[in-house]
Amino acid sequence: MESLARSGQFGPPLDYSFNNISTLETLQFKPPRQTLRKQRRSPSGRYNSNIIRLANNNLIDTDGLYQLALDLVESPEEIAWLDLSFNSIHAITDDMLEFPNLKMLYLHGNNICSFSELSRLALLPSLYSLTLHGNPIENHPEYRSLVLTVIPNLKSLDFAKVTDGEKKKLKPRRTKKRSI
Repeated sequence: MESLARSGQFGPPLDYSFNNISTLETLQFKPPRQTLRKQRRSPSGRYNSNIIRLANNNLIDTDGLYQLALDLVESPEEIAWLDLSFNSIHAITDDMLEFPNLKMLYLHGNNICSFSELSRLALLPSLYSLTLHGNPIENHPEYRSLVLTVIPNLKSLDFAKVTDGEKKKLKPRRTKKRSI
């Protein structure tokens, strides 16, 4: 069976922005916002989309995000873009790491404070664009270089291209030497 990505059968984004959502548990029963393009559904009743927008809500975490994708989307493994901007998210949960083809992740305007939280995003092999501006972590004097150090595959950070010069300046990550 040909994947939806190769066949070009993805419909418009599933847009749940501006819904005053504080938990993802009941979202599967709520229809996405209307867009100009009609939502496509598969024979199973799930949406044929690879983009989920949950911006401008009241989410404090993303627990249940992967289950939501399983319930709503025909091919959750093909999710390429998650927009979780302008919420109150403070942690990178395991649910965010369940999307192997995630390319773009918008987390700007949240409450992320820890670089160790961000390092988990390096486990997403396809991630090339990340937004984090407007989080407390942005106030660190070496914010940009530290983000690029913990997530070295990024090509864009906060809507700005990662330059070759920035890549050359990155501090090598320290690895613990194991005793034999």
